[in-house]
Amino acid sequence: MHFFSDNKDILIILLVKLGIVASLSALLARSLKFKKTLYAEPRGSQEKLNLVLYWGVPLAIGVAIRNGLGYPAFDLTLEGTFIAGLLGGNVVGLIVGCLVGLTAMFHREWLALPLAAILGLASGLLRNLTPRKEEIWNFSPFVVMNIFQSLRSRVQSRKVVWQLVLLFSCLVAEAVFFVLDRSFPQNWLFRLESSDPVIVLLIFVTTLSCVGITLKIWNNTRLEMKLAEQEVLVVKSRLDALANQINPHFLFNTLNSISSLIRTNPAKARTMVIKLSHILRKLLQGHENFISLREDLEFIDNYLDIEQIRFGKDKLRIEKEIDAETLSCLIPSMILQPIIENSIKHGIAPKIEGGRITIRSTRNQDRISIEVEDNGVGMAEDEIPNVYSSGIGISNIIERLKVVYHSDYVFSVKSFPGHGTFTHIEIPIQEGAVRERAG
Repeated sequence: MHFFSDNKDILIILLVKLGIVASLSALLARSLKFKKTLYAEPRGSQEKLNLVLYWGVPLAIGVAIRNGLGYPAFDLTLEGTFIAGLLGGNVVGLIVGCLVGLTAMFHREWLALPLAAILGLASGLLRNLTPRKEEIWNFSPFVVMNIFQSLRSRVQSRKVVWQLVLLFSCLVAEAVFFVLDRSFPQNWLFRLESSDPVIVLLIFVTTLSCVGITLKIWNNTRLEMKLAEQEVLVVKSRLDALANQINPHFLFNTLNSISSLIRTNPAKARTMVIKLSHILRKLLQGHENFISLREDLEFIDNYLDIEQIRFGKDKLRIEKEIDAETLSCLIPSMILQPIIENSIKHGIAPKIEGGRITIRSTRNQDRISIEVEDNGVGMAEDEIPNVYSSGIGISNIIERLKVVYHSDYVFSVKSFPGHGTFTHIEIPIQEGAVRERAG
């Protein structure tokens, strides 16, 4: 009990210091620009400047608070400069060290500037020597506990060796500050002092913990960004795979239509081949996962030109009721073509007199509705559930909508025998998902 009562002030300072470094690290981790700085590897000049501004300036302010208000827990000179060099390299370490050192020199702490500058350079050199930069993020005061485990694996042994190098480098820096503080006149260098060896040990442990806590918080931020990036890549890969399913499906059916006309009407077949070449040219130029409704309608026009040649314009009539405000809205590519293909194949083609397909689009605040209606043969109510799962086209559309919008979409099919089929799609217009394309 005497130990705690005699050293109450310095113990409180050490605890508050841990709280301050954790709070500052967590606060910076909320900044998107700083997150990108942590994630970037290697770091360019902009990322290094961000480290100086976001990390070095608060450290200098902490030194000023310690001198001006007498709150020593705010001084993170050693820990902050060491971290700056590890993450930013020589230049960042030197600049941050000079910032905090100059702030201390205004209060006649003459050793602060050269020591902080040297520490920043040394930790920057340590970063350059570290073979894998991930080892820096694995910094931990408890790395000694992994020594015995590392004996089983040469790879793990190399990791532990570099983590021990980082650990002992931090301890050496603290020891240098400790020795110089006692070797030079008082007030030439700020450092928490105590004659109790236990308190001296706790000061060293606190220094290691401050570095470890900061790197751990920021590493978690990096991992979250990495997971988010991986999730985006997975979604993109799924969309690409689904889009690649549609294109061969569409081309196969179109080629079947052309082959049926080669002998009976070569002129029409030739015209269809030319139209198909326009579509292939667009497909070979590469597709995007999202395109404007205007672009999708242009693609549909090429497809319908082929089908109208096949069926005749009198038998296949197309009507459009398109809200001009929806033309620039982004939608998943190739979601209309399979629906229209089904309307032609299952609705219009069986009717001797042909039929009509109507395409509509409307915008309601932040949502866009797209409708495809035909007056074909229709289907019975108990057949509608099969539409969602049978065939490539419709099931592919539903899967893509799930990938992009999760549950925030509407896809419904209504049909009545002898009256036709009505398909309704409603999706949100995401912020920034509206664009205009010239030409």
